[in-house]
Amino acid sequence: MAFRPGASVSILPPCPYGPTMASLRVFVACFSALIGLAGQAANCWGQTAAENLYVAHIKPLFRERCFACHGSLAQKGKLRLDTAAQIRAGGRSGPLLANAQNQLLDRLSRGDHEAGRMPMEGKPLSADEVSKVRQWVMAGAPGPVDEKPETDPKSHWAFLQPTRPALPLLKDPAWMTNPVDRLVGSEHQRLEITPLEVADSATLLRRVYLDLIGLPPTGDELRAYLADATPDAYERTVDRLLNDPRHAERWARHWMDVWRYSDWYGRRSVPDVLNSYAQIWRWRDWIVNGLRQDRPYDEMVQLMLAADELAPTVLEDQPATGFVVRNFYRWNYNNWMRDSVEHTAKAFLGLTLNCCHCHDHKYDPIRQQEYFAFRAIFEPVEIRHERWPGEDDPGAYPKYSYGAAYKPITTGMVRVMDDRLTAATRLYSRGDERNIEPGAAPIPPGVPAAMGGAFEVTAVPLPPEVWYPGLRAEVRAEELAKLLKVSDSCRQALLAARAAKNPASEALALARLNGSQANLQSLRLRLLADDAKYRPTKQSGKEDPATLARAAAWAEKQARAENARATLLEKETHLADAQKSAKPDTLPPLQKELDTAKAGLASALLALENPGDSYSPLGPMYQPSSTGRRAALARWITSPQNPLTARVAVNHLWAWHFGQHLVSTPNDLGRAGKPPANQALLDWLAMELMQPSDAKAKAWSMKRLHRLIVTSRTYKTSSGPAALQHTGRAKDPVNLTLWHFPLGRMEAEVIRDSLLHVAGDLDPQVGGPDIPQDQALTSRRRSLYLTHHGESRAEFLELFDEANPCEAYKRFNSVLPQQALAMANSSMTNRLSRLLAASLAKKAGTDEAFIRAAFQQVLGRDASADEAAASAGFLKRVGELAESEAKNPAPEKPAKPTPLTDSRQQPREYLILALFNHTDFLTIR
Repeated sequence: MAFRPGASVSILPPCPYGPTMASLRVFVACFSALIGLAGQAANCWGQTAAENLYVAHIKPLFRERCFACHGSLAQKGKLRLDTAAQIRAGGRSGPLLANAQNQLLDRLSRGDHEAGRMPMEGKPLSADEVSKVRQWVMAGAPGPVDEKPETDPKSHWAFLQPTRPALPLLKDPAWMTNPVDRLVGSEHQRLEITPLEVADSATLLRRVYLDLIGLPPTGDELRAYLADATPDAYERTVDRLLNDPRHAERWARHWMDVWRYSDWYGRRSVPDVLNSYAQIWRWRDWIVNGLRQDRPYDEMVQLMLAADELAPTVLEDQPATGFVVRNFYRWNYNNWMRDSVEHTAKAFLGLTLNCCHCHDHKYDPIRQQEYFAFRAIFEPVEIRHERWPGEDDPGAYPKYSYGAAYKPITTGMVRVMDDRLTAATRLYSRGDERNIEPGAAPIPPGVPAAMGGAFEVTAVPLPPEVWYPGLRAEVRAEELAKLLKVSDSCRQALLAARAAKNPASEALALARLNGSQANLQSLRLRLLADDAKYRPTKQSGKEDPATLARAAAWAEKQARAENARATLLEKETHLADAQKSAKPDTLPPLQKELDTAKAGLASALLALENPGDSYSPLGPMYQPSSTGRRAALARWITSPQNPLTARVAVNHLWAWHFGQHLVSTPNDLGRAGKPPANQALLDWLAMELMQPSDAKAKAWSMKRLHRLIVTSRTYKTSSGPAALQHTGRAKDPVNLTLWHFPLGRMEAEVIRDSLLHVAGDLDPQVGGPDIPQDQALTSRRRSLYLTHHGESRAEFLELFDEANPCEAYKRFNSVLPQQALAMANSSMTNRLSRLLAASLAKKAGTDEAFIRAAFQQVLGRDASADEAAASAGFLKRVGELAESEAKNPAPEKPAKPTPLTDSRQQPREYLILALFNHTDFLTIR
């Protein structure tokens, strides 16, 4: 028999037997009371357990699967599920938890294809999840008494404009001289943590070298720094490194991670599949040049999005739009649009706007329609080839045609332009562009309203030389120079033929000269006609544009006729020569060519009878205006009123100095991301980037922020062994407050570049086309210039976790045995070991001097007494083994590499190789 807690219980019939049974009834009554009390206690325990179940499982489940439609973002059916009280209250259709019709359990329990199933999107809840909800509901759906509903998503910290926080006062005067230190030190003071001392000079020098230029100091640079006793030696070193051209190469690689730099890939020799685009390396060089010049961050962002609209006449800035070109995918235009939306938002705004592709954002106040409004900004774009000074014309961009083969693009520059000015953006469902709602109105361009700011689109009229590059002075000059060169060559050929007294050759040379001069005259008249037609204010004479157009048309057709005469004479000469040589098998093809040449001349002469006023332009023409959509986006993103842009930038910048972000989800500062470890510091840095506290300082200057950070006490803090036993480990075990400098392994590119650099084998050449990946172990250029794309990567760099070109907002380090094998056995490290050993041996006569120089050159420090003794013993033992092997070679073993100098060289090469494998070489301390 089941008992219902709290109810009266009778287990015996009325007793006819007097007092004895009456006593039993008293006992049963008491027993029933005890059962009731026990039931009440059990009920109290059940309430607590159910509440714990709600906090631990039910609410997180609802947050993940239900809040998007029934939380602070939206309340479909006037129902909210973000507190237990609201769940019990129900929505428009009444209470959810009524025993007779428990709507919540009913709809959560329905299968994948049943009508009314909740949640509507994604997989149905699992049986275990439904069971937990049922258990909680049956217990009365309790929740914490003080439970609060979700706050307004628009009040999320990242969606509010940053303000400059007041700098706190600290007890330790050493932490009061730099604003960064005051904001970091306040956390130390709050947690009562005493940071480690400043790192020693050699460690600090190597740290800042690797940080700012991506290369360690040489032995000479180390010795010079240690000998400099002036109090500002470190600050002067920082200034020198920031102005070093190599600083831009180092930090370009950082920003290229975030901006998803990728060289083009697909089948390059055809190319029939294109991701990214050929010649995009000019964007990489533009980034390097911009960082070298310390171009403001906001200006660089604006140009990457819309250089063609904001600076249309500045040719050197057009490669910046490689940011948009990089997302190009020839076979699916919608992929290009999707990637442009997703990675523009992640790179500059720290927003996962891509989550709205199929539905309203589940965490942030962004609607699906706003996703498509953002897409509409990019809808008109198209690829454009641009002629580059001093290079051959790449021709117009070959638009996609099924089955067509395209020659690889090896000259010029690629950028974007607005071409499809009336292209409409329409919302589609379930992430499938085929599911466009019939009759739905196009969505105009726009940005998420929750971020605020003004987004105003104004069409951009383009200067004539932009939409018609044939008007550019350097293009005209190059075309004229080419024809002049041909004409001069024809004149020299005519003189040679006359000197040789060869009438046939003289006649042909004269015909070619006439053709070349006609080409020159045609070009000159076409240029005059272009000026009159497209730039009337630049027309030097008073000729009527129509008259000039007719003259240009006649001259062009006259040039064709002269060249056709030369071609006909050439074919006649070839046929006559063949007839004289008695080679009958060659006559039919030559006769066919002659007939074609006769027809060509006849056609050219016929065209001269009515030349008209149409002539060929000097290259392609494009739309004379642009929509201005991307310019509006660029201005909105970089506006000081945008709460996200500066925060995203300084979050990345901070992480590249310290190895950890202030917001550990750098591509998601929204409500699904992690909160800042130190929001006051993040906001102060963001404000300092946009509006420097020094009124004379340049806004959005990254070099100024670099200097502020690397001269801080925080940055100079030691990372030494003392951290292992420090009390800070108990209070801040993951070092969020930076009470010590975080150790970090060199990035892949820094490892390779540093090997080349310390061996004196690094080629300082800057820029140019990408270097094939298979040359990674032989090329002397910086890793920045190796081909980088998503199809394959240089094996050495990939081993050490180089950036993923598809998405590298945050890099991760792995520890693999293959890494040690690559450092010890690769042809590159062995070659460089020999090279450096030979170089140091020329200056260091003794083993002792060699050891000292090797440690300073490779590890950036002196060897300890124990290390020096161990190294000397190593040289001696390996030397003895080398001599023994040389006297008694084992024929079955492969020969050792021949030492570059004397018999002592091989042990020294091995010592250098061992130092390359030392943790102090691979680690930034």
